[in-house]
Amino acid sequence: MPDWVLAAERAYVAAAVGPAARAAAEPSVPATASRVAHAVAAAGAVASHYLAVGSPRSFGIVIDDGDDAAAAALSLVAHRTWFAPRDIRCAATTGGADALAAATGGRAVSVDEALACDIVALHAVRLRVGPSQLRRGTHVNAVATATIAPELLALATIVHEAGLPALAAGLVDGRQLDELTIFFIDGAAIAAAAMLAG
Repeated sequence: MPDWVLAAERAYVAAAVGPAARAAAEPSVPATASRVAHAVAAAGAVASHYLAVGSPRSFGIVIDDGDDAAAAALSLVAHRTWFAPRDIRCAATTGGADALAAATGGRAVSVDEALACDIVALHAVRLRVGPSQLRRGTHVNAVATATIAPELLALATIVHEAGLPALAAGLVDGRQLDELTIFFIDGAAIAAAAMLAG
């Protein structure tokens, strides 16, 4: 279980309950990996912990190209802190799905197949996702707000990083039933600060 993911979760809880609790968030991230990539992956995993279905069987990752594969693969590593999806689907808008599949142990599929998962890690900024591409109950972690069509924004439950501390601390409820949920990572500033503190 990656300590850096649990440390990020503690940082979100600390952000919700006040400065006295912030000392509990002391993460350590591997020195060889990008702290920003780890922070983005951790923020998405924490959001999924509270907004995704309880036992997701499928995990989709969508990237723009092969240059995004290593950072996007961290999303699966982080999610395995709480989840054990058996079906890992990897897609790319312009290429690199095979590299992503190799990095995750998943399989290369079309973008539509990757979007039809219980949890979707959307690391693509060139893709615009609309309501017809997702099924009810799907949770999406998006690195950019521009990737979600306005029609989908109107239908989904939206959480930005500023709302994640209250979720992690149990001050507000997460998923209710089978609604679509979307978490906008917004740079993962809280998780990134936790990574720098470690």
